[in-house]
Amino acid sequence: MEQIGKWNAHDSSKPEKKKQPKAQKNISDVIPKYQGKTAIPFLQQFQADLNAMRLSDKYKSSFRTYIKTHEDFDERFVDDNFGIFEKYEIEAILSELTFSERFLEKYFSVLDKDKIARYQLFSESFYQKHFSDFDAETVLKKGKNEWRKKENRSKQFAVFLRLKGVQF
Repeated sequence: MEQIGKWNAHDSSKPEKKKQPKAQKNISDVIPKYQGKTAIPFLQQFQADLNAMRLSDKYKSSFRTYIKTHEDFDERFVDDNFGIFEKYEIEAILSELTFSERFLEKYFSVLDKDKIARYQLFSESFYQKHFSDFDAETVLKKGKNEWRKKENRSKQFAVFLRLKGVQF
């Protein structure tokens, strides 16, 4: 009985916390590192890098390389900071990164339709919705969508294209 009493008094579902001495932390243990430098928010780092790239002789290639190689440079970042980009930069971003249809819809009026047609993945229904905005040959011959090939199209989409007079 005595053992049962001790067993009930000691809740085995909660592991015992052993007191460990507090280790002193260095400031470098608390502040994350960014390529050997103290981390700063990506936006601030990007703005500094962008200003340097814009002044560089290799601006266009540097910018394309930058957006391809920085994992923090993604749809969310572009969406949150859309206003800081110049026309060329938006076109380069559109040709290097893949965006969701939600993003494409949000900025559709200001994005280059040819770049969307060539470099972005989107659904048949997105294409149907924006059919008059795109060149059919660009979408169906030069685009990246799987359904550009006849055998990968849905029956409804094939009928839609025939009704529109598209022969690709």
